[in-house]
Amino acid sequence: MERASCKLSYVRVILLSMILHMANPYARDISAQDDLKTHCFFFIPGGAYHGKYSPNAFTRTYCSIMKDLMGEDFTIIDEAVSRSCVRNVAWALSRGQKPMRNPERNEKTEKVFMTILGALHDETSDINIVSSSFGTALTAQVGIMLADYFIKTGREIPDINLVMGSSMISKESKLYCKLEEFRKEGILTTLIYDELQDPGDNVTGMCGKSRVCAFARGLRMSFVIFGKYKGQPSILNNNPQTGHLHLQRAQSEEKAEKFLEVTLIDYALAGEVIRERAMEMLKNL
Repeated sequence: MERASCKLSYVRVILLSMILHMANPYARDISAQDDLKTHCFFFIPGGAYHGKYSPNAFTRTYCSIMKDLMGEDFTIIDEAVSRSCVRNVAWALSRGQKPMRNPERNEKTEKVFMTILGALHDETSDINIVSSSFGTALTAQVGIMLADYFIKTGREIPDINLVMGSSMISKESKLYCKLEEFRKEGILTTLIYDELQDPGDNVTGMCGKSRVCAFARGLRMSFVIFGKYKGQPSILNNNPQTGHLHLQRAQSEEKAEKFLEVTLIDYALAGEVIRERAMEMLKNL
């Protein structure tokens, strides 16, 4: 009887020690806490996207790897991307300078916004919107919509991280400045831009500060008279070796690797476990 009592006391001591250990915030495993977070990733592709079998090597590679890493927490938002690349580019050139007055009335921004809201749940710790080229104009506008939504509704704001690679949005525009303003106020958590622009790509910032200048630049880039414009051939030249740099990079798997490196490793937007998996995966590519 006495031996049984001793065993019972010993078990109670062990259980009490475990409870105290778990209750101590300094004794918890930070990486284990991180695993409990739900990181929602959304990808808005460029204007030439035509579904998962798109010939665009960047998009195909990036989406395939992200789906393997994130599973159901990775969503491609392609409903807002028209089949016509020209229509997509024209939309960005028209709306890439300043925040839209009524983005909820626009078909593209409303589709993206509602897709993101529909994917959120109580456990969502952060919203990550990754985009390239035309998609960066949508990301910028929807990022502001999300910020305004959480402010107006009073709901707890999850971390909102915007990734704008090969961006048509200019850092000098009112649209980008609004994003920076929200970031400084803590409404947006992370704004990734500089690390994912390609030196020499004159598509970067082509929307400029006014719609007139944006379309003028687009025409100038399309109808190149003297061989090159700002060091690049016509934007209509999509030769994977000699064409425009923006389109060359779209056909490059290295661009996908760069996006993964910056977002998952450098900024660890998906947490430490995914960061380690991404590091191992990139080593083997």
